[in-house]
Amino acid sequence: MKQRDKMRELFGRFNKAKDLVVVAYVEAEVAGDVKRKKNVRGISRRDYAERLFADGVRKKWIFER
Repeated sequence: MKQRDKMRELFGRFNKAKDLVVVAYVEAEVAGDVKRKKNVRGISRRDYAERLFADGVRKKWIFER
């Protein structure tokens, strides 16, 4: 599953609650349901998920259905 799709799914499921979406995304990444596009060194999974969430909100793709 693509990162954007997973983030959108969680965004809808957790009623736009950022903290819940970020935690669920991290768990999905650990479980292997979704993988990072790049292997980023020195950035925790949570920080990466928060950046992805913020980027999605800023670029408005997280709201698309």
